[in-house]
Amino acid sequence: MGWNRSVLGSVQYCERAANEGSAVEVRGAVVLVAAALLVGGCSSTVEGRAVRPDGADGLFDPCSAIPDDVVASLGVDVGTEDNGVLGVRQAEFEICSWESDWYALGVWSTFHTLDDVRRNPKDTDIRDAPMVAPGAVTFREVTDIQKNLCMVAIPVVQGAVFVRVDAFLGERHQEEVCALATRQAIALLAYLPK
Repeated sequence: MGWNRSVLGSVQYCERAANEGSAVEVRGAVVLVAAALLVGGCSSTVEGRAVRPDGADGLFDPCSAIPDDVVASLGVDVGTEDNGVLGVRQAEFEICSWESDWYALGVWSTFHTLDDVRRNPKDTDIRDAPMVAPGAVTFREVTDIQKNLCMVAIPVVQGAVFVRVDAFLGERHQEEVCALATRQAIALLAYLPK
């Protein structure tokens, strides 16, 4: 499959690590920064003009569709909103994320379907989540050994919307991440496409 959510998440982590320095474990930072460097590195400057990537036209845009008061009610900081990855929009996804003190909440809109999730060898621990919506699932990525990441995939007409929770390395989990992702997904349902 041609899409890699782990790389995109690692780049988001790279920016946070650069901004916070010692707030994360050194070993974890080294591993994630090395991974990010393999796909282009951590750079604080992006030159040129933002261009709409191919393959994302017509996707639900969570940054513009989810009201700020709803975002704030989820316990994340509206002022940390990131549209894309480090502000760069991605092909095949509309991504919006916000941070709390111990995790990032992301809403990823895509044409990919839940069948794609089930077939993707990088996805694991796939479980039905009927409490969120008919056909919804929770899942993790095989690289997430420490269980810092969980996604809820919700089927929609365009494909799927993923509600993603990434716990920051070195921060104590105040809630189990799949339980939190499920709770956040339920709270966001009214603002997602049908």
